[in-house]
Amino acid sequence: MPPSTPPPLVSFVVPVFNEERVLEASLDALSAFLDGLCVDAGRAARDWELVLVDDGSKDRSVELIEAWAAAHADIPLVLERLPANRGKGAAVRHGMLVARGDYSFFLDADLSTPLEQTPAFLAALESGSDVVIGNRRVPGSEITRRQPIVRETLGKGFTLLVNLFLAPGVHDFTCGFKGFRRDAAQAVFQRSTLDGWAFDAELVVIAQAQNLKLAQLPVSWHHEDDTKVRLLAAVLGSGLELVQIFMRRLAGRYR
Repeated sequence: MPPSTPPPLVSFVVPVFNEERVLEASLDALSAFLDGLCVDAGRAARDWELVLVDDGSKDRSVELIEAWAAAHADIPLVLERLPANRGKGAAVRHGMLVARGDYSFFLDADLSTPLEQTPAFLAALESGSDVVIGNRRVPGSEITRRQPIVRETLGKGFTLLVNLFLAPGVHDFTCGFKGFRRDAAQAVFQRSTLDGWAFDAELVVIAQAQNLKLAQLPVSWHHEDDTKVRLLAAVLGSGLELVQIFMRRLAGRYR
């Protein structure tokens, strides 16, 4: 896209790792929804962009994205490819730094948080919040399909640890739907370093260190089975990452 092109209203960043099962349906849903979102906001129907970041997929994800883009040549889609699998944090960071929108969101390829939540998030950003995060644990939230009990318990333990030692007052770090004003996104993601499960927590810690205004909004959410996550490795890795966040914050690297 030429540098002189005005930035779109919104960018949606989607990390992709072996997502061939859901990609085509999600791309259809995203493009239709974003057209309507921009029209409702008084903007042109295509005043948005999709930034898909492939994180070293081994399946047909890239092939499917390229075929879908070729069949929808008028869709503002950007495909970025990392040379090897690094983790969701790396893919999200790359996409958010590439994104050109006035407001940038990242979400999971399976659309586990319904797109209908977006207008409330966008309104919060337009009203002065710098960062808006989905919160599955506040009044108004709805979980239509819960995680397995072990994973849900580990998630609650993770949140408790982060609250105690890193970021008090935030009730849900790992919901995969977050929105940023463009300047806030640059400030946060230029300082983020983690690629693994704790990358969401690092984003919040950076936002607080930058004195950004953070809002937490209820979401409707459903669990999707994810065979890509190795739970024991994720738990051990996230513990080490929390120590890294603590040390980096102590050293002032997030200011």
